Amino acid sequence: MMPINLFCSLLAILVTLGPVARLGLPRWAVAVVGVILVGLAQQVIVHRVFRASVMSPDGMPLWIVAVLLWGTAFLTSAGGLTILWWALRWCHVAIPAWAPLALGAAMAFLFLYLGERLPSVREREAVLPGLPAEADGLRVAVLADVHIDRWRGRDWCERLVARVNAAKPDLILFTGDQADGRIALRRDDIAPLAKLEAPLGKYLISGNHEHYFETGAYLLEYERLGITLLEGRARQVGPLWLLGLPDGRSLTRSDEAERRLRGLMDQVPAGAFPVLLVHKPGIAPEADAMGVRLQLSGHTHGGQLPIVAPIIARYNRGFVRGWYDLPHGMRLFVAPGTGVWLGFPYRLYPSEITLLTLRAAD
Repeated sequence: MMPINLFCSLLAILVTLGPVARLGLPRWAVAVVGVILVGLAQQVIVHRVFRASVMSPDGMPLWIVAVLLWGTAFLTSAGGLTILWWALRWCHVAIPAWAPLALGAAMAFLFLYLGERLPSVREREAVLPGLPAEADGLRVAVLADVHIDRWRGRDWCERLVARVNAAKPDLILFTGDQADGRIALRRDDIAPLAKLEAPLGKYLISGNHEHYFETGAYLLEYERLGITLLEGRARQVGPLWLLGLPDGRSLTRSDEAERRLRGLMDQVPAGAFPVLLVHKPGIAPEADAMGVRLQLSGHTHGGQLPIVAPIIARYNRGFVRGWYDLPHGMRLFVAPGTGVWLGFPYRLYPSEITLLTLRAAD
């Protein structure tokens, strides 16, 4: 996080020396604005003052969290627009000094709104070669990166559950990063998940954020809420075989992930239709080569912003959002995410509650 603070501080200085300095304000006012902007960039320091985790700022007043989140979004937006403003001035194109500031402020509110709003249900067809006839028409709700936290608490979770239930899925699958923060602080917030309804059940794997806090306690709580864990397990669910590859430090090496996946595939009968749930999508080529027919992942939040998406793609083998067809016939779906992490809650690519209708291709 420190490099992010340094980057945002440099943007604050750039904005101050650029458009702010040309608003016609007295020098002392420009200096005050500059100090405020640099202060907005100091998320790590503020978190330490309140003894709050950067991963989930539960110890901080919500209004301070809101100010810091908007400030970071504003500095990122206004900083980029300031660079464009300088370039246009260099080309002798007159743009008012207030323009990058006003547009940056508006963009910050937009990015926060798109990140924090309750997502709509988006229905998608999943055309799958080799899908059993009994699975044709099956409706599967995919909840990826829900990130329930103190900002999106119990009320948000209740409205999410109501929206999912209204879609009447046959099966509900969680692909990791369900919540952030210590379990004692999230237990009440995630309690509405017990009301999710699906005839074929609710299944879950962990993401990297479960492993930042109390992994075991979270998994036990999900089980108590009636959600079946697929952590390193293979299970027949109706006409499908669900495989769950958990996230965590034990799977940071690709050879270990492949070994675990091969062990799961050994449990699947010949001729079955294996569906892999794994939080990060990068193992898709190996899963394809092993005979997995459908992989469901998340982690990338759909790229979040156009300027961020190429970086996310680089660390996920090019898989960012939507459908990908692999050479051996597997289809990969990277869900855009249902929520967003409070540490970087900015989106332009929208979140969604994904509802897949499975269709046989042959």
